[in-house]
This record gives sequence, C-alpha cells and structure tokens, in this order.
Amino acid sequence: MAVLEDWGVPLVVVAMLLATLLLAAVLSRYQAHQAAVHVVVRRLETGLLQIRGALEQLGGVPLSRELRVTLRGEVLARYQRIRRLCRSYPDIARRISEAEQALSAEGAPGSNGVGPIDNEQVFRNTHQAMNDLIAVIERGDTLQPIPRDVRVIFRRELGERHAELLARFHLVTAQRLENEGKLSRARAHLTTLMQLLRRRCPTTAFVQELINETERMLAQLGQHVGDIQQDVA
Repeated sequence: MAVLEDWGVPLVVVAMLLATLLLAAVLSRYQAHQAAVHVVVRRLETGLLQIRGALEQLGGVPLSRELRVTLRGEVLARYQRIRRLCRSYPDIARRISEAEQALSAEGAPGSNGVGPIDNEQVFRNTHQAMNDLIAVIERGDTLQPIPRDVRVIFRRELGERHAELLARFHLVTAQRLENEGKLSRARAHLTTLMQLLRRRCPTTAFVQELINETERMLAQLGQHVGDIQQDVA
C-alpha cells in the first residue's frame, strides 16, 4: 500500500501529461486541417471571382451560350464545393442561389460584335477579362471537366473574340490618329495589332480577314505618308 501511495501521485502526473500531449497533438492536426481547408477555399474563391468578374465585364461580347453556361456552371460548382468544405463561409446559401439564377438566365448572344470600345481603360478591362477566360479554358483545371475537343472549340471562339476586340480598338485608334496627322502613332497601333493577331490569336479565316484589313490600312497609311512627303518636296 505504501508503494502504491508512493507511486500514485507520479502516475497521475504522468497520465495528465500524456493527456495534455495527446490533446495538443489532436489540436495541432485540427489546426493543420483547417489551414489546408482555408487554402483550398481561397483558391476556389479566387477562381470563381475571376470567372464571374470576367463574364460580367464581357456582358456585351457575343460569347456562345454553351461557353457562358459552362463557365457559370463552374462558378456554381465552386460555391457548392466551398459549402461542403466550410459551412461557415459568409452568405454561402445566398451566393449559391445567385449563381444558380445567373446560370439559368443565360441565353443566346445578344449582339453580333464586341461593341464600341469607348476609351483605353474599357479596352484594357475587356482585354484582361478575355485573357482571364482564355487562361481558365487553357488550364483545364475546372471542377467540372471540359472535354478536350470542347475546350478546343471554346479556345477558338475566345481567340476570335479577342482578335475582334484588338482590331476594333487599334484600327479605330489608328484611323483617328491618322486623321489628326499623327502618322507615326497611327502606324505603331497598326504594327502592334498585326503582331498580336499573328502571335496571340488562332489561325482562322476570321482572324485572317482582320490581318488583311490591317495590311490594307498600313498600305493606305504608307501612301498617305508618301503623298505628304511629295507635297513637302
């Protein structure tokens, strides 16, 4: 009995120490798990905000219903994944409901062209939105897998709309600068457009026509410069 009494206190202390260590280990694993969940949720959130923001910026651009539905469905799928991972995510039920409504509201394109580009800031914002969607399609890391042949179709569609956007901005700007007599700046816009169409856009008949139009404007600009030089001489 005396031996038990002598060892009783140390055993209790050891037991408490082991329990404390066990609790600390469990807490550490839980915190590590929560940190990992937080990283995944942030990644999902960043992706869906990028897609949603790009679609809103490109509201006037005639993207196909199939492409928009696919991207809206990706936004919804990401919100649903976030809900499964983190039910305390702010307003998640409302966000899912809004994503469902946006998906069901998608219809046929409302116009035949990218629409007017009022200023350089509008161009830059639209250009960035287009690049964001192209990146989403090219990466192919969507929650809802997109078949490779469908991704090729979507990439070509986005590439042609991107080419149209570039051409509308640079051709109109070049024409305005030419009218103002700023021929060097006009030529810079046309040569920049030519490089972008050839290097960044798909090889399609639509893009080739834009290249041909740019070449015609460059030739006309060269003729304009020649006429001015003759007048000066």
